[in-house]
Amino acid sequence: MKKENWLRTLHLVDEQYIEEANPDRKVTPLRTKRIITTLVASAACLALTLTGLWLFMPYDNAPPSIEHHEKNQYYAVIEKLNSLKTEPSKYGNNFDMIVDDVGDLFLGGVKGDGAVPEAAPGDVLMEDHVDRGDGNFEYTTGTYEEITDNQVAGITEADRIKRSSTHIYYLDGCTLKIYNIAGSESKLVGELPLEESVPTAYLHQWAFYLSADCKTATVFTKYQNENKQVCVGVISVDVSDPAKPGVKNRLEITGNYLSSRITDGKILLMTEFVMNNRTMDFDKEETFLPQINGLSIPADCIVLPEEVNSARYTVIMKLDESTLKVENKTAFLSYTEDIYVSHNHIFLTRVYEDVQKKDDKPIRNAMTEITALSYADSFEKKGTAVVRGYVKDQWSMDEYEGILRVVTTTNATTLSSSYAGGYVSLDILVTATGDSNASLYCIDLKDYKVVASVEDFAPPREEVQSVRFDKDTAYVCTSIEMSDPVFFFDLSDLNNITYKDTGTIEGFSSSLVNFGEEYLLGIGQENWSTFKAEIYTETETGVEGFCKYVLEHVNYSTDYKSYYIDRENRLLGLGIIDYSKDAIVDYPTSNTVNSRYILLHFDGYNLVQLLNVELQGENSLKRGVYIDGYMYMLGENTLRVEKVF
Repeated sequence: MKKENWLRTLHLVDEQYIEEANPDRKVTPLRTKRIITTLVASAACLALTLTGLWLFMPYDNAPPSIEHHEKNQYYAVIEKLNSLKTEPSKYGNNFDMIVDDVGDLFLGGVKGDGAVPEAAPGDVLMEDHVDRGDGNFEYTTGTYEEITDNQVAGITEADRIKRSSTHIYYLDGCTLKIYNIAGSESKLVGELPLEESVPTAYLHQWAFYLSADCKTATVFTKYQNENKQVCVGVISVDVSDPAKPGVKNRLEITGNYLSSRITDGKILLMTEFVMNNRTMDFDKEETFLPQINGLSIPADCIVLPEEVNSARYTVIMKLDESTLKVENKTAFLSYTEDIYVSHNHIFLTRVYEDVQKKDDKPIRNAMTEITALSYADSFEKKGTAVVRGYVKDQWSMDEYEGILRVVTTTNATTLSSSYAGGYVSLDILVTATGDSNASLYCIDLKDYKVVASVEDFAPPREEVQSVRFDKDTAYVCTSIEMSDPVFFFDLSDLNNITYKDTGTIEGFSSSLVNFGEEYLLGIGQENWSTFKAEIYTETETGVEGFCKYVLEHVNYSTDYKSYYIDRENRLLGLGIIDYSKDAIVDYPTSNTVNSRYILLHFDGYNLVQLLNVELQGENSLKRGVYIDGYMYMLGENTLRVEKVF
């Protein structure tokens, strides 16, 4: 009791605390409840404090330390890539993220996911493998005949079909097949299974070239090596004896195939090397550097942008066609896959974002940086230009008389007010989620400045579907859903660019083709299930549809290489899959559809169907060629020959 009396003498002490301090007191249920309430309140305060710390504590976006790599010859590359090892968040803290997510939920905002595409790099050196046949005889292979509709005259593009005056060469699945040209008597004379020429898992092949002397085929393949790494395999095949094709040399590059060209007996090969930013290890070169036959590309061959926004390279090589010797090589970090090759330059593109304020709201625009690389001797970077928007494909760019002409889809996406910058997925940038339109830019290659432009010439929210340039003219098809205009541009005077259009018409053209004599051929859709081929012509007041051919309940390939274009004979050939009731076997109990090939002829008045025959295989892989009155059509395990004229 003495302690109790002593405590009571302290006037500043509450009676409650005095009572609780008495060691002889009896604790009643009411007092127990008060203790529990106090503890719960304290825990709640602690939780609120911790929650506040979690909500408002700034994010640590610092990338990993790379000090121990300072003496590495690739240190400049490592510095650029290290920023992607820990992708900076566009939010300052968790509170900003939650507010933005709630805003997106109710306002329909769009934000990037920061994802970087993955691919497994590799570094395996392939041993030479030679299988030439007996080599004791001279064989008749004929003279080379070009049938691929190349973008630039004199610069050959790879395809799944090539021909000489005596043979047709075709990539059928995983096999290079060779047929003699003999009308209805044509037959398979030789073949080479390509999957037997790679070390492990064969994935697929893209295309090939036939040399000017018709003795070598150069095939580009994709496979996984022993370490499950994705590689581009370049296989040189001896076809001097069409009956006995054999592998004579190989080259391996880690990554994926993008495109290629042949000019003056040299192969320009473009590949992409995509890194996994989570497994990128700067102590292992094969995880962050492209490998050519097991060797890292040299540091002085790598071109670095000021800022990187993707963990990928575009790799360019010049190869000797006969030996596959690498004569020149370079790699552009953080570049994308749209590549155009002219007689003078290789044009590479890189998409990035530009954010500006409008009415106190951040507006994001996709921008395209275009870099020109000369390739006549060594690779040399000549200059860089920037245009608003993004290009659809190689056909959206064209060099003519020192001017690079470019057509882009432009778009402006409104971001939430909490946007604070940071990494944005390229997939978001090239998707027209805002006020999309189309623009034309003309760039002087002397100083890489835009000297003329026609911006936002299409109806609102249109996107570019197809582009073709022809000297002083350009054709552009834009579309929103299933209606489109086709535009004709006169570029003869860059100070006074004029254009005409068709107005709104049904469907859209996924490809535009100069069909000769001022006729334009559009290949596309009239509606979601109807194929359309249409002939356009220019008039004094605009562009009008001259005639068209439609086929309902079919699908077709949008791969331009899958079309047979013969301007001299005005022929269009392509594969289709027919889903009409009459085409389906045992309809409606069977899902077997009719795989076919059609041949159309423009007779000056109408598009007339000459052939509609069964041909198995994927539409994008089917090929055809017209030779001396016969149409040769190639599909899966099939050569079909039909007399047409």
